[in-house]
Amino acid sequence: MDSLTPFLYVFIGLAVIFGGILRGISGFGFSLTLVVALTFFLPPVEATALIFIWEISASILHLPFVWKHVDWKALKWLCLGCIIGTPLGVLSLIVIPPAPMTVIINGTVIILSLVMLKGFTLKRNLTNLEIIGTGTVSGVINGASANGGPPVILLFFSSPAGANVGRASLIAYFLFTDIFASAVFASQGLMSFKIILLSLYYIPCLGLGIWIGSKLYHKIDERLFKRFVIILLIIISAFGCVKALLA
Repeated sequence: MDSLTPFLYVFIGLAVIFGGILRGISGFGFSLTLVVALTFFLPPVEATALIFIWEISASILHLPFVWKHVDWKALKWLCLGCIIGTPLGVLSLIVIPPAPMTVIINGTVIILSLVMLKGFTLKRNLTNLEIIGTGTVSGVINGASANGGPPVILLFFSSPAGANVGRASLIAYFLFTDIFASAVFASQGLMSFKIILLSLYYIPCLGLGIWIGSKLYHKIDERLFKRFVIILLIIISAFGCVKALLA
């Protein structure tokens, strides 16, 4: 953290703005973008802690505008699963060395992005137990990388509920998961004052990105844009895996 150069400060700011734009448009994408970008330069523990704080801030800014569309019934079962899975994810961050963890994080992004790219759709509504299982997987990934969105994104955006419900429910879910995971992080001594201070520097960048994304939400072809973002994430994640393997 002390070795950040002026270039990296600017790079992080641009990454936060870009991630905020994706978040403003679709309700997700911020963690996917930032975890890949930051793990090029920061240890996974520090990158994850930063992203938790930014995700909480993003949800607080965003949720009041989409509250009425949230699927609260599915959300309560997802949150239960997340409570089960998050401590396991945080434990894996402590136990597994940085390079293998970076490969695991980026490899997970690639696999889930490919599933999303294939246009996966549910043939029926999931049972409560299946929703809890989805939340548990999400919690494990979220605790390890602040990137627990993909399993839940697949759940909401492959269901017949519609884009507005999926987008709003994701925003509400991320607020819960990131507050809970941040508390687990803090209990393990992984949320330092320097991390919190650095995260606050970029809140204006986050707000700008979300504002731009929200303006674009009703003006662009969301399906094509998501496809572009997923392909971009796959490419960046592949580079992240190669970098970690070479290290």
